[in-house]
Amino acid sequence: MDYDKLLNLGTELGCRLMESGAEIYRVEESVRRLLTAYGVEPQVFAIPNCLIVSVNTPEGHPLTRMCRIPAHGTDIELLERCNQLCRYLCNQPVPVLEAQELVADLPRGLRGFSPKILVLAYGATAAFFALFFGGGLLEWLAAALCGLAAGVCLLYGQRFIGSNTFFRTTICAALISGLALLLVTLGLGKDLEAISIGALMVLVPGMALTNAMREIMAGDVFSGLNRTAEVILVATAIALGTALPLLLGQGAPGGGGGQTEGIDLLPCLWAMLACVGFGLVFNIQGWGVLICGFGAGLGWLAYLAAMELSANDILSAFLAAVVIGGYSEWMARLRRCPVTGYLQVALLPLVPGAGIYHAMQYCVSGYTQLFLTTLLHTFGMAAALSVGAMLTSSVLRAILPRFAPLGR
Repeated sequence: MDYDKLLNLGTELGCRLMESGAEIYRVEESVRRLLTAYGVEPQVFAIPNCLIVSVNTPEGHPLTRMCRIPAHGTDIELLERCNQLCRYLCNQPVPVLEAQELVADLPRGLRGFSPKILVLAYGATAAFFALFFGGGLLEWLAAALCGLAAGVCLLYGQRFIGSNTFFRTTICAALISGLALLLVTLGLGKDLEAISIGALMVLVPGMALTNAMREIMAGDVFSGLNRTAEVILVATAIALGTALPLLLGQGAPGGGGGQTEGIDLLPCLWAMLACVGFGLVFNIQGWGVLICGFGAGLGWLAYLAAMELSANDILSAFLAAVVIGGYSEWMARLRRCPVTGYLQVALLPLVPGAGIYHAMQYCVSGYTQLFLTTLLHTFGMAAALSVGAMLTSSVLRAILPRFAPLGR
């Protein structure tokens, strides 16, 4: 057996997984299972931008390959393809050269949405999140315009502003906040906060913070800290981008949050529709995007019900994450797809994106105590979501054989 080619096979598949947005544990486990199926015991180490794979030949010679991933996003369609191929190769190890060709063919014929559809998806996501955070019809329209502007900036502006995440986020945040302030000044909406947060949800790294907490709790401390640093960088970029519009338009920051007394079912609908738009951004194809949207509405309904009983938002977020985790695991098994897409999109209304926005708002306005309090509360919410999702997954796989990992 050519161990160099086998090592390349495992590394290339792992890089594809990382490029598509797979969790660190999934990348390491998939590469480990793949190479084990070919009769070798590998050592695999991954962090968000680097993958290192090492194997020993029968003569005892170590072979190592490192792959650097300069940039990656979330492409659920590619992730599902990688997962299916890994499962296939683990069950039926084909010759290494043939397997390498299958890995190289993964991006070919990949289904995706056109940039115009993605721009509309950004607009729809922002619009329905504005309703979710308590806005009305005018706020819906204003947030849609801000979301469309953000989509154009993100998808078409790379040639002008480069691919640097910090500068791109700063410019997009400034565009959203400035446009929101202009629209409110012109009378298109009154709730500047609902418009701004709804549109900024396409930028706020709430999901990244939740994933960072999950990785730290799963034992991938270095990777979790790496993602936390990325969250801080993006949050700082948003703070810089929104600083001038916030100071011009708001003065003392307000509360907000899309919560009302009693169980209001409309926010569940807005959450579902907003997450359908985000599912398109994540390239979730077919019925999967509707399943993810329904999970988001179900999760917010569980959160509201828990708030009625406990009035503790962190405990309610934990219980809602348990519900979403169970729903996502079940749907993933029924459709034989990775749970990542269902979980990430369905958790979106609960992730502390608004908390990050408010923390940065307090920081810019000079409210130091409120900034620290809100920041700590935001980390608490992210931890609650992470624990809830991880606990549900672990318990289901322990007590129900059909929830055991399927060749991941």
